[in-house]
Amino acid sequence: MKKIWGAIGLLALLIGCSEKDIDQEPKFTVKDAINKNHVVIQNLSDKEHELMTGATKAEHLVPMFAFLDDVKANKESTLQITVFPKSGEPTTSELHFISKDKTVFTNNNKTFAMPIGEIECMNIMDSNRNLAVDGCNGEYSNVLVIPFGSREYNLAKVEYKKISNK
Repeated sequence: MKKIWGAIGLLALLIGCSEKDIDQEPKFTVKDAINKNHVVIQNLSDKEHELMTGATKAEHLVPMFAFLDDVKANKESTLQITVFPKSGEPTTSELHFISKDKTVFTNNNKTFAMPIGEIECMNIMDSNRNLAVDGCNGEYSNVLVIPFGSREYNLAKVEYKKISNK
């Protein structure tokens, strides 16, 4: 009987340890996203109106410039964007330029009042404040892809020029 209770105790201990190991699995981090060459957006608020008025931090915008160069050259290209909410799990979306008349934005991010899922659009619009797609099928004709500040944009543009001139 002692052996049975001992075995049950050991089993309970092993189950408890394995659950702790699962909880300690590393989560996808900003550093991971940058290492995978994703553009990173960190939300500094959970309130949508604050996010829409600049409560975000953009990092690693350099891949966006390479993507935009491909678009200008009419070369098929993809751009990964990972959004890290203030609370919750990060989501990665993809902007896929296929041709001058077809771009598909696969949005997995629920913030910025954007529709979720695959959105087919005609144009990519960039400025020193955001990257968006226009001429989209569905509920919205214009969809925000990446918000950023003009300072973040200008710093990344300088960095991209340094990299691309090597």
